[in-house]
Amino acid sequence: MILKRKSREKNLVRMEARCLQDNIGSERVMQKIGMSYEGTIRKGLFSKGKHHDLKLYSILDEEFFK
Repeated sequence: MILKRKSREKNLVRMEARCLQDNIGSERVMQKIGMSYEGTIRKGLFSKGKHHDLKLYSILDEEFFK
């Protein structure tokens, strides 16, 4: 998996991912790899003339490499 190789190469401690609040498919992928929901970033993205809320997920290296 690309994430595993890159995180080991860069000595990353934490990885984050964000998705639009209504993007259920991306949210499921993050949950499936073990990421934890941390909260909503209100108006975290401005695109196409509108602000959008984002969901924030993260995983720590010790959780990812179990």
